[in-house]
Amino acid sequence: MWWIVVAVAVALVALYKSPIRLFLQSPLSYLVAPAVLLIALAWNLRAHLPSAATEGWIDLSFHFFGSSLLVAMFGLWPALVILFLVSLAGIYALTGNAVEAATHYLFVGILPAIVASLVIDMIRRFMPKHLFILILGNGYMAAFSGTFVCGMLIYALQQFLGLQSLSTVDPVGWIMALIILSFSEGSMSGMLLAIFLIYRPAWVPTYDESFYLDQKNPRSS
Repeated sequence: MWWIVVAVAVALVALYKSPIRLFLQSPLSYLVAPAVLLIALAWNLRAHLPSAATEGWIDLSFHFFGSSLLVAMFGLWPALVILFLVSLAGIYALTGNAVEAATHYLFVGILPAIVASLVIDMIRRFMPKHLFILILGNGYMAAFSGTFVCGMLIYALQQFLGLQSLSTVDPVGWIMALIILSFSEGSMSGMLLAIFLIYRPAWVPTYDESFYLDQKNPRSS
């Protein structure tokens, strides 16, 4: 029950921080529905690792989270709103299990998104202002970090709470597999962000072309 309360509370705060009118404006007005459907589909297209249990809380499997990419494109608060809709469409609508939808929202949506937001903020503050750094940092590093931190916390909580989902996975195997999954998530997010920035920069409202490409920017190097 507490998972549901926390998930709904975070979603309401995110909605308050990113008002409805924001989603009625371009590009969110026409990108939210496709983003929800595609990420919900990605959450359900999984390749399970041989040594991982597939029943329980949240398992270790190859699939695209998408949380960090949404943060890189739209910012933290709109991303959390979209991820809440993803959890409803991708988990609750298929399973009817509100607790499972809430835990996915918290640990596959909120946690990676927050970590990605922190990484993106650090890159913006301390790294050179170049498009390559933007793609590598906001796309790849933010997604890698978000996935890795998310996986480690899930493992720690499941072991601490004695849940069964990860009972067949040893710590070394878990970490090694998590590194591979983090690389996969980072590569996918970085590739998609690069494609959007090159061919559809309007789809990335957080991107300020003058900030990253203006050579007169005193903070550039």
